[in-house]
Amino acid sequence: MRSINQMTVIGLGLLLNLSLSGCGGSDTASSSTNNAVGTQQANSPTAVITAPQAFISGETVTLDGSSSSDPDGDTLSFLWTQTQGTTIALSDTTGPSLSFIAPTVTQPAQYTFQLTVADGELSNAATVNFQVSPLVDTTAPSVTARSPLPNQSGIATSTQISVAFDEALLGSSVDSQSLTLTQNGTPVAANVSYDSNSHSIRLAPNTQLSGQTTYTVTLGATVQDLSGNFASSESWSFTTATSQYNLGATTQQTIDQCMGHSEKLMLTLVNNARAATRSCGSASYPAVAPLAWHCLLENAAQGHSTSMADNDYHEHTGIDGSSPGDRITAAGYIWRSYGENIAGGYPDEDAVMQGWLDSPGHCSNIMNSRFTELGAASAENSASTYRIYWTQNFASQ
Repeated sequence: MRSINQMTVIGLGLLLNLSLSGCGGSDTASSSTNNAVGTQQANSPTAVITAPQAFISGETVTLDGSSSSDPDGDTLSFLWTQTQGTTIALSDTTGPSLSFIAPTVTQPAQYTFQLTVADGELSNAATVNFQVSPLVDTTAPSVTARSPLPNQSGIATSTQISVAFDEALLGSSVDSQSLTLTQNGTPVAANVSYDSNSHSIRLAPNTQLSGQTTYTVTLGATVQDLSGNFASSESWSFTTATSQYNLGATTQQTIDQCMGHSEKLMLTLVNNARAATRSCGSASYPAVAPLAWHCLLENAAQGHSTSMADNDYHEHTGIDGSSPGDRITAAGYIWRSYGENIAGGYPDEDAVMQGWLDSPGHCSNIMNSRFTELGAASAENSASTYRIYWTQNFASQ
């Protein structure tokens, strides 16, 4: 703050002291000066806030106090404080303006902020009130993924249909008509559910679909998001694979990711074998549930078959000393139980499966009810003893 101007008024008064002495005298005059000081008072600063009166949740709120001033020209300091409404996190409260994101509200809410300005000696405050209203969502939910894809062929007869959206849906708007499946106009009995974590509607047919058949999926017009916006209705078709395959509960994602004809045939042969009562040597096994394919088990099997073919050996213990469990773990599969079948010299899937079924130990792995998933692979090397090597990895998680 600048120094206050002082105006000094000097009043002169003459005080004469006369002193007489008997021996003669002298006149001695002395004077004194009286000082009178007058002071101009400092003026208070003025706090001014400029801001809109209403905001929408998610908008940037800016409260501008830069028009605040001091009539004496002094430098001002600023301090912002919130005095009404749910607490808002503020990053800097000492600048001439204050910015933050309008909080999320479910109904209109009032907020009040105060700006205090000071010139070092005097201060002044101003307040501002504004309202924050909920964000009004007028955008309809849109589909981000479909399974099976439109016009996709070779779909497993055990597949489930799903549609994923870009936002959460109103759960009560999802019912049996939200997602339907028909074949030549005839509805397919199925269960419809909603997964709130993935924002997906899923349809699971009550029975296995027919092979080499075209089906139509229809997304109904009643599906809504949380703001009541309706998703667009749409339809698309897919065609199932030949019914020669028995893929159990293998997901369409797995089929698309790592299964060709050889893998589908191997899983079909195993599942067909498990579907009937079977004797493995002296042990009798009842029919058991089909297995599902797993890509990580296939990777582990492929690695061991390739190692045997390239290094010309035929053992469960890998050339690096690994056990089947080691290799399955290294592939990233977290197992609770596992089993492994290996073979060498068989020309194709049918031949090697028959060889395994004729061997009690290998047959027992195939019929083991503890296992739920399978991965298998072969590798060839004409310079090795058996030329073609096979590995099956059974496991459960």
